[in-house]
Amino acid sequence: MSLENIQLTITLSDPQLDDKERLQEDTQNILSEIQEFDGVQKADLMPIEKAEPGSKSIGGFLVGILTAEINAKNIKALVGYLGNNLYGKTIKIKAEGNGRKIDFEVRNLEDLKKALAEVDSFLNA
Repeated sequence: MSLENIQLTITLSDPQLDDKERLQEDTQNILSEIQEFDGVQKADLMPIEKAEPGSKSIGGFLVGILTAEINAKNIKALVGYLGNNLYGKTIKIKAEGNGRKIDFEVRNLEDLKKALAEVDSFLNA
């Protein structure tokens, strides 16, 4: 695969957390970290205009959802970083690039290992 940018949609959820304001605060904290991550071209909260029916929002953004654009060579590091730093939360990631799509969910270390293998396959296909 060429080193074109990959579009990510990252959805956070926490089964221990019912408070959407707290989840959005966590999402904004992760957004700040992702914006500083090597290879990230841009990252932002998901605007409400892209909402699916039944989605929750706060202040014009979807709760717990952000988007990022990252270069292909850094996607595996970002997925590993998210999996390691968001332990206890569920992370759903959809990636699109070079005409292909993958999506996976990480809840624990076993899921993270599978996700990293999927990213390898995605990049090497």
